[in-house]
Amino acid sequence: MDKLSSEIRSEFLRFFKNNGCVVVPSDSLIPAGDKTLLFTSAGMVQFKQHFLGQSKDSFTKAASCQKCFRTSDIEQVGTTARHLTFFEMLGNFSFGDYFKKEAAAWAWEFLTKNMSLPKDKLYITVYKDDDEAAEIWKVIAPSNRIIRMNEETNFWNMGDVGPCGPCSEILIDLGRETGCGSSACSPSCSCGRYLEIWNLVFTQFDRQSDGSLRNLPKKNIDTGMGLERLIAATNGKKNVFDTDLFMPIIESAAEILKIKNEGKDMPKLRMIADHSRAATFLISDGILPSNEGRGYVLRRILRRALRQGKFYGYGRPFINEIVLPVFKIMESAYPELSSKLSSIRYVIKTEEEKFLETLESGSEMLSGIISSYKSKGLNVVGGKDVFKLYDTYGFPHDLTKEIASENGLGIDEDGFKSEQKTAREKSRAAWGGSGEKDMTFYSILRKKTGDTAFAGYDDYVSEGRVLALIKTDKEVGELRAGESGGIILSQTSFYAQSGGQDADKGKIANGSFESDVEDVLKPVGNLFVHKVKILKGLVKIGDTVSAIIDVERRMQIARHHTTAHLLHKALRETFGEHIAQAGSLVARDYFRFDFTHFSAVKKNDLIGLEKKVNCIIRSNLEVRIKTMAAAEARSAGAIALFGEKYGEEVRTVSVKNKDGNGNYSMELCGGTHVGRTGDIGIFKITAESSIAAGIRRIEAVAGVAAENYILNEEAATVMTAEILNVAKEELINKARKFVIDYKKLESELGSLRSSQILDKIDSYAKDIKCVNGINFLSAMVGETDVKSLRNISDQLKEKLKSVVLLIVSKNESKAFFIVSATLDCVRKGVDAGKIAKAFAATINGSGGGKPDFAQGGSKDLSNLSNAIKNAQELL
Repeated sequence: MDKLSSEIRSEFLRFFKNNGCVVVPSDSLIPAGDKTLLFTSAGMVQFKQHFLGQSKDSFTKAASCQKCFRTSDIEQVGTTARHLTFFEMLGNFSFGDYFKKEAAAWAWEFLTKNMSLPKDKLYITVYKDDDEAAEIWKVIAPSNRIIRMNEETNFWNMGDVGPCGPCSEILIDLGRETGCGSSACSPSCSCGRYLEIWNLVFTQFDRQSDGSLRNLPKKNIDTGMGLERLIAATNGKKNVFDTDLFMPIIESAAEILKIKNEGKDMPKLRMIADHSRAATFLISDGILPSNEGRGYVLRRILRRALRQGKFYGYGRPFINEIVLPVFKIMESAYPELSSKLSSIRYVIKTEEEKFLETLESGSEMLSGIISSYKSKGLNVVGGKDVFKLYDTYGFPHDLTKEIASENGLGIDEDGFKSEQKTAREKSRAAWGGSGEKDMTFYSILRKKTGDTAFAGYDDYVSEGRVLALIKTDKEVGELRAGESGGIILSQTSFYAQSGGQDADKGKIANGSFESDVEDVLKPVGNLFVHKVKILKGLVKIGDTVSAIIDVERRMQIARHHTTAHLLHKALRETFGEHIAQAGSLVARDYFRFDFTHFSAVKKNDLIGLEKKVNCIIRSNLEVRIKTMAAAEARSAGAIALFGEKYGEEVRTVSVKNKDGNGNYSMELCGGTHVGRTGDIGIFKITAESSIAAGIRRIEAVAGVAAENYILNEEAATVMTAEILNVAKEELINKARKFVIDYKKLESELGSLRSSQILDKIDSYAKDIKCVNGINFLSAMVGETDVKSLRNISDQLKEKLKSVVLLIVSKNESKAFFIVSATLDCVRKGVDAGKIAKAFAATINGSGGGKPDFAQGGSKDLSNLSNAIKNAQELL
């Protein structure tokens, strides 16, 4: 009987716990505190600070099962036995604790005893110069199964300089039938016969700029083993997809698509299974489909999976249904999926619906592009256009090539590949982090200065020593009046920008100098960088200075931050436990709170939220801040907030119940807060909107900002009443009357314009053309509205009896159009909706509708005249 994935995952963690390792939960797929990475791609990512000796955690050895995501081999997913985008990496780690001997012995013991892998099928590779590792392995395994390999495969480097070291890999022989068939086939062969199961990295050197290696003072262990590969090997499977992690998902997809998991259909089903798992976890960790960064990658894998359904003629959303078996398989290991399941499915289904619509639009757009190229006498479709179809509409490159060929055109292959290469770097190019260069600069600086002590929770003024000064990304010895730069202190009262909360502002000064603090950042760890403008005097390294924050600004931000917690609680009480924070900004003038929810929040619900939060404010409940063990906080029901990384000890912010027993709300948070809810004053919601599929945003104000907002609203009401010369009480009735009168005048003006245009019906009718046996007429009329265009259309159809019409109107900034077809033309196969989409594509606009009537528009007027001139080619 096969060993289940849940058993193997648990057994690995239990094994290393019994060997003294602290079991650390999986980090998010969004790497906490590392701006250089888009995704968590290995188990060691969350332990970077531990390896650098900069973590506050007390443990020196750990084990984890880490969610990982990579796209480096995305084109191979489904076609090979082992490539995946989403996978779980089992790992054990040592931060200056155990080293090679223990790592090798434990790995061998776990694989051969706990997993019962046959020893005669296992091979070990070592770095060619790592005699120490080779001797250790000789005690464990036969010498003929230990193979020395070169630097390319068995030496790990963080970069050109810095920590590095040799590694050992444990591979399993899957059998001669899975390989290349060569008599010389060995573990060094890349044919697939020898599957890497576990990689043990021995980080023992520090590479210098001249290439030389120095021993690290503390040697580390970083191992990684793909859970999916281990399950396959343990159960004698040749393919990771033939395990309990994938088979229920594959079977579900096959049932929906009405195909079998065999032959040529297997790779597509496997890709769908992998991408469905990836999308589920990416969305669970707060990533949403978009056109940049992480969201861009998510959108691409969803579209790749959905396109497989289209290949089988399945034109409906289905990936959201496959999330259900993913959830059933993974729920026990990742219970947080339970509260997010509805939201995940909603986001995926919404994205699927959009893509199916744009895929159809892509067909129409290609038709428009081909017409445009033909009209210009060009016979090769540009790479940029081919890539736009592929990237924006998910239109396969080979299908574009095939359709273009049918129309006597080729495609620019080199141009397409160039655009594709540029797009691969799009997410990183658009990435808003400080970048690897800045991270490296500040990491080196932090080694010299150490972390900054934060005194700002208790003190608004603190003394500190100047440890470093920065000007234009370089260390300097002093900063003078008129200059801007960065100051790093030994201790500060300034809160640095983090957790969605804005930084403090204020002054850093002493008797001989003064500066304005304009921002405070934490680029790495707890290194506080104060961005300053020197007002007078000069400051030098070693000076003792006072850090003085703007207290009123701090208090107003604190009011907003505590209110954000109250709003979060009120949302969960109102709509349910699926509500989760998806982002926030806590500033002085307002705050915004992003959360997962399926639909717009109704006006009555917004009023209810306001009342609920203001009731808690008036109750003047105690806000209690306490530091405790992370496990204790989780068991007490504390909610972890978006984008934060937590250590062994966490800071909790609790709003106590009225009787002081228990909590109204409890969250893990490093921000600043009021002492009692009554200190907030008043709360007012100012806006509610959608920012992405399944994500809503509430903008609000509290305290002084709320008072100012209400006063401004009142002033606007009074001023409007004065302008209209009416009492405030009559303002609504007066406004309604003005709207009615305006609409009446607008209608009369429209009628006048229409009558003027209708006088030209006969002149428009003269331009009719016959295209493939169908009468076609395109016309540009004067500035008017859609209602008038319909009227013109009806008049022309009445006059001409059988016709397809394209009627366009424009003003200075935009154009809109209608496409209309008489019933006999529709019966001949004319589809006004498709024509509208294709025409819209030629003017960078949008359009669509029914076979007999459609409409659209564009803000790009540059190609309008030419598009109208060539519109007959759309028939």
